[in-house]
Amino acid sequence: MLQCGCCGASYTLINKTRYGCAGARNRGAAICTNRATVEREIVEDRVLTGLRDRLLHPDLISTFVEAYRLAFNATAAEAVTAHKQAQRDLAQVEKKISGIMAAIEDRLYQPSMKDRLATLKSEKATLSSLLDQIPEPPALRLHPSLSDLYRSKIRKLSEALNEPGLKREATEVLRGLISEVRMIPEADALNGHRL
Repeated sequence: MLQCGCCGASYTLINKTRYGCAGARNRGAAICTNRATVEREIVEDRVLTGLRDRLLHPDLISTFVEAYRLAFNATAAEAVTAHKQAQRDLAQVEKKISGIMAAIEDRLYQPSMKDRLATLKSEKATLSSLLDQIPEPPALRLHPSLSDLYRSKIRKLSEALNEPGLKREATEVLRGLISEVRMIPEADALNGHRL
């Protein structure tokens, strides 16, 4: 994701601790004259700090809370729809069972009713179980510290990048947030680079 601001080539690790322009290193001055290098830890810290500062902007936090609310409401709406449909289906099954029972009481019994009644009772049990599994969702109540949780997660992003168990996932999340980091060598810039 690190790109040379002079030639567009990738900035790669040229040793264990420093990044430099791959175009200048591998193909020479005819491609790029940028021989400036910068420490890996400094680049990573500056990128993460910049990202963290942007992600902690109040407008973005409001956007996060609103996106969470919309996602919760969409999921809740699907659950409500499924719950209502299961209730309607259960009412129809119970009505059919009552019809068969009334026919039996009126001495209109036929052998096929026994199988049909068993099928309907099975459907009723399935629908009742389904209704128990999808209770009506509660009204959305955003936790008062939701924005604090968001801030905490963003602040811990750099820590997650260094944890072996989370590093791959954190790196993928980071790649989804950054399209490129343009490395522009400038003598007056912090650590000789403007990012």
